[in-house]
Amino acid sequence: MLMAEQMSSIPSALLLQPKSLLAAFPSALILPELARRITQLNAHTEEGIDPKLPIKVTGGEQNQTKSDSMINQLANLTPRVRSVLHMTVAMALHFGGYEFFRNSCLALFTSSEYGFSSAAAFPMANAMVSPFSLILLLGYGQQLDAKGPRAALRNTTILSIVFIAFASASLHFCKAAGLPQMVGQALIGVTFLFQNSYQYLLYSQYWSFVGSVLTPDEGSRWFATLGGFSSVICSLMGGCVPYLLPHTGLYGLMASTCVALVVCLLCSDRAYALAQQHHFDPAEQIKKKSSKSSEEDAGSENGRLGKAIGLFKRVPTLGALFCEVLSWQSLNTILGVAFITALKTNIADDMARSAYTGRFYSYINGASALLQFLVLPTFMKYAEPKWIWRLMPVIPLVVCFLLMFQADLSLTLLATAMFLAKLMDYSIRTVVYVMVYQPLDFESRYMGKEIISVFGSRFGKSGMSLILTGFTALGFTSLRGLCRLSFGAVALWQCSTIWLSGFLPTQKEAQAAAEEQREEAKKTK
Repeated sequence: MLMAEQMSSIPSALLLQPKSLLAAFPSALILPELARRITQLNAHTEEGIDPKLPIKVTGGEQNQTKSDSMINQLANLTPRVRSVLHMTVAMALHFGGYEFFRNSCLALFTSSEYGFSSAAAFPMANAMVSPFSLILLLGYGQQLDAKGPRAALRNTTILSIVFIAFASASLHFCKAAGLPQMVGQALIGVTFLFQNSYQYLLYSQYWSFVGSVLTPDEGSRWFATLGGFSSVICSLMGGCVPYLLPHTGLYGLMASTCVALVVCLLCSDRAYALAQQHHFDPAEQIKKKSSKSSEEDAGSENGRLGKAIGLFKRVPTLGALFCEVLSWQSLNTILGVAFITALKTNIADDMARSAYTGRFYSYINGASALLQFLVLPTFMKYAEPKWIWRLMPVIPLVVCFLLMFQADLSLTLLATAMFLAKLMDYSIRTVVYVMVYQPLDFESRYMGKEIISVFGSRFGKSGMSLILTGFTALGFTSLRGLCRLSFGAVALWQCSTIWLSGFLPTQKEAQAAAEEQREEAKKTK
């Protein structure tokens, strides 16, 4: 009864059933469109063609007889396309499982029973994410250097499965045994830190593989479609949260993430197996490089920090991208704190809050899927990435400016601002972010990308959270104050994207750089 009363306070736009959600982006249109584009991706490949050659979409599929159904075409995909699809499925299920983990963890963190009631708790916890993610990053770096990207992805995925299963079981036992609130808060705090770190650790590895297997020209055509598939899965799984909660509870919902991660583990490992079997494994580049520079590395023990600094000095694009990530995460943190504050004020019940956030992110992913399937593929053919970076912050800039002058900062208004910012991130920024790394070398695509995605993003979130914690302790943080800070953050984001765009090559230059890398790889064989 209490949940029904709390649900009545939720805006009607977020109370649609999953069937209504599907009506927002009909699967009857999206899924056949996805299959059609996959067959286009595979259309040029015939027996005997090198799977490492660039994929060129031709009109060959139009000459096929009507008896050649789309299902038969999908059953005869080339190894390179199959590996990309396996990794895309792994990435989509990772994001979908993350919806379960995020919603349950956020509800527990703000719970009146075992959670944190202080206004400073949420920004303080975010401030601790950066050092926690640094520990994960160091572990990943050791795995990458010692065993390669395939084993690093496999081991980090297994770690995530074990941690989430242990956390959900421990929290359930804590409640069943009636342990002190302090114990529950400690478990929730550590789980919150992991939830805010593991997502970037895994997803950046998925995109690193896809970005290494596809060329820049292919990426401009297909990244939006692959990202759109992930958005569809996230939207469906996020929309299921309110209907799973009565059966699983918050702890069972958290444990359900492990099921998705097990499938991610199988699919991602299969993608690397195909790459190794057919000789387009991205790790081959680092093997060639390490054979040449192993003596130099052995003679100079600068440690991982020195290695990272040297990488960023050698590739200035990484430094510009690091600053962009810091500014974006600062904006994301401010809007997130404002949204969570309003959410906890308006919806007191834990289950109702989890249902709200599940539907909220479900709509974000649904809208992202529409853009990624129906708009971006065409747009990316004609727009240079540098201009997309420059224009991307404009809508959040206008929204944050208007927020400062609103008399009533309601939950619906703050949710709208959060929605638009996340929509830009999920639909556009994710695509152009991966494209930045494609012309770069293996070390930049894997190690540099992990440093930026895991540590950089968490450092930006932690830094802003520390500032917000200080303001909260002084009593200066209010929803209106957060809106003013958000405008300053989005202005910094706009400046950082303009600076980053100055380092980005054109599509033709990026494609030429990728082809040059392929030619060098062939000569070293």
